[in-house]
Amino acid sequence: MNKRQAQKLSDQVITSLRKQRLGKNITQYKLAKETGISKSSIYYIESLKQRPTLYTLLMIADYLEVNLSDIIKQFEDK
Repeated sequence: MNKRQAQKLSDQVITSLRKQRLGKNITQYKLAKETGISKSSIYYIESLKQRPTLYTLLMIADYLEVNLSDIIKQFEDK
């Protein structure tokens, strides 16, 4: 996987997590409070202006009760 493909995959995963958050009516503020990630970081991540670490993505996915590996697999082959 080259850098461009990795960035595209990262953006797709972040977009999917954002949709999950919105579908569960969870605000950025609540997500930040519950995960310990700053609200500004959540905003920048969801705006695709900041690249989160795998650990950060796992914390978000865990709070949203979604399997991060399933999301990654969904976009990996596209």
